[in-house]
Amino acid sequence: MFLRMQAFERPTDLAEALRLLARPGYRPLGGGTAAVGPVDAETAGLVDLSGLGLQYSRMEHDGLVLGAMMTLGDLLGLPELLLIGGGVLGKAVERTGPPTLLNRATMGGSLVGGAPDLATALLALGAQVTLARLDAAGQVVCEMSDLERYEAEPATLIESVRIPVKPVLTGYERVARTPRDLPAVAVVAAMEQDGQFVQNVRIAAYGLAPAPIRLKAAEEELEDAAPIEAVIQRAAEAAAAMVTPPADLRGSSEYRRHLARVLTRRAVEAAAGRMGRM
Repeated sequence: MFLRMQAFERPTDLAEALRLLARPGYRPLGGGTAAVGPVDAETAGLVDLSGLGLQYSRMEHDGLVLGAMMTLGDLLGLPELLLIGGGVLGKAVERTGPPTLLNRATMGGSLVGGAPDLATALLALGAQVTLARLDAAGQVVCEMSDLERYEAEPATLIESVRIPVKPVLTGYERVARTPRDLPAVAVVAAMEQDGQFVQNVRIAAYGLAPAPIRLKAAEEELEDAAPIEAVIQRAAEAAAAMVTPPADLRGSSEYRRHLARVLTRRAVEAAAGRMGRM
């Protein structure tokens, strides 16, 4: 419920939308899923983004580009999804919510509104986000790990997300109280095979910091190494050692550190188990 909303705007171009969002109290409206919630006494105006032409997907060179207004339900229907990490992105999207939610939730809104499995998978896959801004920068391309720094700035909108499409081994593990609950911890591992070794290792995790992070200490243990049991265990120990997780109703800090170790090992083992199948 919006107690002081006085305006509802539906711009037809990005520049107009950004100018509207620069007004005090104006906020963007995508699929509307984040607008359903507790009483809101701050929003003075809503800017409907549905007329900006951002509901698209296209292949560009070696990447899949998704417009910010594409729904997660439409994303699940893309055949290109199977080309990305053995379908790991589709699995992460399915964890975001039931079909009724996926058919409304947009790509851009999900990244700023709390879709941790999706954000973690995109971080591991090396996705880049294009942001439209009203200031002199105009447009900024950032890594998923930098998105939080930009999204809080006024008159800034996610325009698209670009996901690399290349042969990559992946593993995805999570622990939650129920299958539909937000995870206490989720880990996605992605790496490329080079003979008996792995390279370009990216391991992302949710639940170990305020936003998804890369477990770089674990990545370093695996980079240019053969993913044998001893190496994987060292990577798992490195993941646990580098984090000081927050505590909340889904788990204590100690429990989450334990999950960092266990889920990193499982995710890397799952990825390594696909070697030779590509």
